[in-house]
Amino acid sequence: MTVCYNSPRESEQAFICTPYVIDPQCRRRPTEGMAQCPWAKGSERCRSKKHDWRERKTGPCMALRLFYCRSHNRHFTVYPMGHVPYSRIRVLPVDAAGHPIETAEDRVVGNQEAAARSEGSWF
Repeated sequence: MTVCYNSPRESEQAFICTPYVIDPQCRRRPTEGMAQCPWAKGSERCRSKKHDWRERKTGPCMALRLFYCRSHNRHFTVYPMGHVPYSRIRVLPVDAAGHPIETAEDRVVGNQEAAARSEGSWF
């Protein structure tokens, strides 16, 4: 499931979040099959191709995939689920594939569970 965020403000960046999965060479890669770039309108399909990798100093501790949309003549970065541009920590308590982060077995269940799941995120 790919999620696209288009900001209502012209000055803010549009971006895509998609699950990152482990490939046969044990590297993290975004899932295949993105039909649209952030600039697509409605059900418009884009002609996107893989471009390069972007190493990160903050945020996700892995290289992020860059794509090029031939339909809109623009480059865009694909972020793992739970991360957004310019963020140093994840927004949601999910792993790179979009699965909820499980609490440790020794954590207290009940009122403390929500706090434990949100550890390391904005919340």
